[in-house]
Amino acid sequence: MNLTLSLAINGGTGTGTCKKRKVRDSVIVIDDVIDGDGGDRSKVMRLVHARERMVARLELDDHRRTTASDDDADAGSGGGLRLMHLLLSSVASAEAGNVRAATAALHEVYRRASFRGGDPAPRVAAHFADALAASRLLRSPVTAASPAPAPARAEQSFLAYTMFYQASPLHQFAHFAANQAIVEAFERGGRRRLHVVDFDVSYGFQWPSLIQSLSDAASTSGGEPAVSLQITGVGPSADELRQTGARLTRFASGCPNVRFEFDGVVTGPSSSGRHERIIKDDDGGGDATVVVNLAFPAASTTREAFSSTLARVRSLNPSLVFLVERGSGMSSSNGGGATSRGGRRFSSQLLPPFTACLRYFAAVFDSLHECMPADSAERLAIERDYLGVEIADAVASLLDHGGGGGGGGDDHRSMAEPCSSGSGSWKEMMECAGFEGVAMSSRTVSQAKLLLKMKSGGGGGFRVIEGEGGRVMSLGWRDSSLITTTAWRRRRRSISRTSS
Repeated sequence: MNLTLSLAINGGTGTGTCKKRKVRDSVIVIDDVIDGDGGDRSKVMRLVHARERMVARLELDDHRRTTASDDDADAGSGGGLRLMHLLLSSVASAEAGNVRAATAALHEVYRRASFRGGDPAPRVAAHFADALAASRLLRSPVTAASPAPAPARAEQSFLAYTMFYQASPLHQFAHFAANQAIVEAFERGGRRRLHVVDFDVSYGFQWPSLIQSLSDAASTSGGEPAVSLQITGVGPSADELRQTGARLTRFASGCPNVRFEFDGVVTGPSSSGRHERIIKDDDGGGDATVVVNLAFPAASTTREAFSSTLARVRSLNPSLVFLVERGSGMSSSNGGGATSRGGRRFSSQLLPPFTACLRYFAAVFDSLHECMPADSAERLAIERDYLGVEIADAVASLLDHGGGGGGGGDDHRSMAEPCSSGSGSWKEMMECAGFEGVAMSSRTVSQAKLLLKMKSGGGGGFRVIEGEGGRVMSLGWRDSSLITTTAWRRRRRSISRTSS
């Protein structure tokens, strides 16, 4: 069965045809970061004023180009590298307790950055500056532009995600790769029931193509009963889960060969209840093919929580676990132990994961530069209401989980990728939980390549990267990996764990 590709590509916002633009190289090479000492809280107010001036420039430039500005000229490829150095300098100084140097570095970022600059570097730098300024690193939050009411913010986030989904192949690449692998696992099982457990269902954009593909295959198989598809979606918001379930149910109503059911499970302070509920809900007596979707595990996931989740996943006896990670998927040890200064909770390991996080989002902003014009209102909304929020969440997670509090134990480190400070890779975690990697099929790879051809006309900086004997497939952007996908199955023999 081949996966239906057209569903998530044909959109309603007119962004299906992407305007090609020349992209300036913005490779971040960072070796040295300036540090400082002392502290001056008055710098915080000057930082607030610097941001206000940047926003004022944005309003002033609503109806004219800003390429003649000295600051914008300084924010080209070389200026972009300078911006990245300034952000790292701010983090390093704040971690060392030097609030004066940290705020001075952010002040300079705000002077050079712009939410609407022509190049990606000043745009991503502005969002990282906001994330750092609003963090507890500086002990005094800088309030960004007045937030809209909660319902409006939720709607803006949904629209921004939708536009990004249609403009960039990033999420579609992950979703179609996962769905093709799920379809193949379902075919191998030879059953008529499929239960998908999605640990981050979000808006549910992944699943219409799977529903359509299952319906199309059933309609041509000749007299067989309808396929039963149950999706258990896990998420933090009951309202969002209800809306996602309603959207998917409406879509499935137009696919007569699929009996569809959606069950939303709200995450809470304790994760044990939701896992027992998922296991209880899968009461089909073993006649369902069970697959687990782990796409972009939450940034707040600690090693301890992820290990517990994998143990629960293994108890489901899934035919397939599909993992989607940000970046290259190669988290590694940064060495050294966590230390605290003056009772502060920050780890000496904060700078390396922050650098990885900065590299990742810089690549995403750079890739978006190929998909949409710099002055596009849709692109500004994407960066403000979706990517900017993702950056803020990632930075906050690094501060909360980057080093734990004191003992340096791995159990309290964040497992976010690429913003990870844990000492083990996702691969090691999966193998220790009793899973083994399986190779992607040729159909999965060909579907991924076809998707990129449809999205970019076969040109541009996007490409499919295969590795580890076909067990790893990544969406590449130039010399970076935006996302990495792997498929796993339960290892039937127990594996011996080597003591370290």
